[in-house]
Amino acid sequence: MTQTYFNLHCMMCGRAAGHVYRGRFSRAPAAPPLEFRGGRSRCGFCGGNVYLEAEDSPVTVRPIDLQLARQARQAS
Repeated sequence: MTQTYFNLHCMMCGRAAGHVYRGRFSRAPAAPPLEFRGGRSRCGFCGGNVYLEAEDSPVTVRPIDLQLARQARQAS
């Protein structure tokens, strides 16, 4: 199964906040939750604006990768 990912990055500190896959946001394991101020998503690290960046190449998603990502989200 090949899908396109969109990475979510902060404009101020450059850290990765997570990614969007099939229209759903998944937070990076080490990233704090996003903040919502003024109707906009903000970086959980520094409060800066975040932006989506399309992944340059399609990636192969294995079912075990999806299962591990779900488990990481449930544990946090």
